[in-house]
Amino acid sequence: MHHSDTVLIVLLLADFGLFAGGLYFAYESIKEKERRAPKMGGGIAVIALLIGAGIIFLPVLRVPFAVVVALGAVFGGILLIPGRPDPVVLKGAAGHLVDEPVRPDERDIPFARLRSVPPGTKYYRTYYRMHPEKEEPDKRRREKGLLGNMGRIDSGYRPLVSMVHAAFDMPDFLGPYAPADPDPEDPPLEMDPLQATEIVKRYALHIGASAVGICRVNPNWVYSHRGEIFYDRWDEWGKELDPDALPPYAVVMLTEMDWDHVSSAPHTPSVAESARNYGKGAYLSTALARWFAHMGYRGLAENTRNYDMALPPLAVDAGLGEVGRLGYLIAPRFGARVRVFATLTDMVLVPDKPLSIGADEFCRRCKKCAESCPSRSILPGEKVVHNGALKWKLNEDTCFEYWSKVGTDCSVCMAVCPFSRPNTFLHRTVRWFVAHSPVAQRLFPSMDNVLYGRKWRPKPVPPWLSFPRGSQIRKEVY
Repeated sequence: MHHSDTVLIVLLLADFGLFAGGLYFAYESIKEKERRAPKMGGGIAVIALLIGAGIIFLPVLRVPFAVVVALGAVFGGILLIPGRPDPVVLKGAAGHLVDEPVRPDERDIPFARLRSVPPGTKYYRTYYRMHPEKEEPDKRRREKGLLGNMGRIDSGYRPLVSMVHAAFDMPDFLGPYAPADPDPEDPPLEMDPLQATEIVKRYALHIGASAVGICRVNPNWVYSHRGEIFYDRWDEWGKELDPDALPPYAVVMLTEMDWDHVSSAPHTPSVAESARNYGKGAYLSTALARWFAHMGYRGLAENTRNYDMALPPLAVDAGLGEVGRLGYLIAPRFGARVRVFATLTDMVLVPDKPLSIGADEFCRRCKKCAESCPSRSILPGEKVVHNGALKWKLNEDTCFEYWSKVGTDCSVCMAVCPFSRPNTFLHRTVRWFVAHSPVAQRLFPSMDNVLYGRKWRPKPVPPWLSFPRGSQIRKEVY
């Protein structure tokens, strides 16, 4: 075969790869109901066809295209050069501590303030003596209701609102059973920690967890004081929490939020999906706590009716992801589309190690969540020191204010996060490069903006989830 024929075949194969890649990208983007990306993918395929025709009929184009192919191969090779994982990230949540850690106070959480400091009570007077600057803003929010009018953005469409209420009934039912103590007459079963860990993880996945990891409980993440009160346990409000009184091991579980629901954010299907996950998490954490009790060990469920600590740093320590700019956990397969739950135990287990998925460096350059946040609650700039840790600190108060306006928990930041896209081959490949390549971490945020656009647009939902304003979704830009 003549040398020129070999070059032609190589160029045509490269061009076919570009054509096929463009079509595949367009196909996946259409399935994901993207607006801009299918056009970009189709445009790439058309350009590849034109290049192919030029290579065949205009030999003068072969040399410049060969140069482009060579540069592309070099770029691909550079992307394959692995970088060293960030040593700060590999230390877990404690790696971000730059000052003396301050344990978070559950009383300061907006939900706790609005639900658990009723006006006219001693709890109300005590809290607002400590934080007088919060009293008037909280009073205005309290008058609107916890989430305002549920589903207000969609005219309170009852089928979806009822899904929210039905799912949140589950934690209410299970909440009283968060602590699970063994029968004193039933001694603990002695097990090899490796075997116990394998059983615990497999069991958690079997009963419905999407991912599971194990860590020792870091006292710094335990709340300093109890602030959320349920089941009329008012004697616990303001109680100091002793980290040493808690079981030392945490089985941390993630549940995946469905993309079809989340991609409607900030509309009601997204909060219906949040509620479903909170109900599921209550079941998972309580069932696992009961399992530990029947094995002769303490179990303590950490879910929306019983939190003893902040769970995102616990999930980081358990090797389940990194906390991103938006203030939520970003998991390897699901991005920010997860909810975090845990079960504490005194059964000896083997902890996992924190991992780097490249999110910290990626988030430094990608500001989509901050730019799309309707309430501008996400820092667009550099990290700040909060409670001793360097982090992008979410403004929970302005975030919650928007929730009460639309009657949902928004979820725009979760939906717009590039890591959150469906776990397809295309996105798994991109995540792999981001996790391993320093160049990808720096370059891919800009490429994502080119391919998908910078701003969030709610996507249409399946017919069974449609709501009155469904036809107007295309007009919304955040």
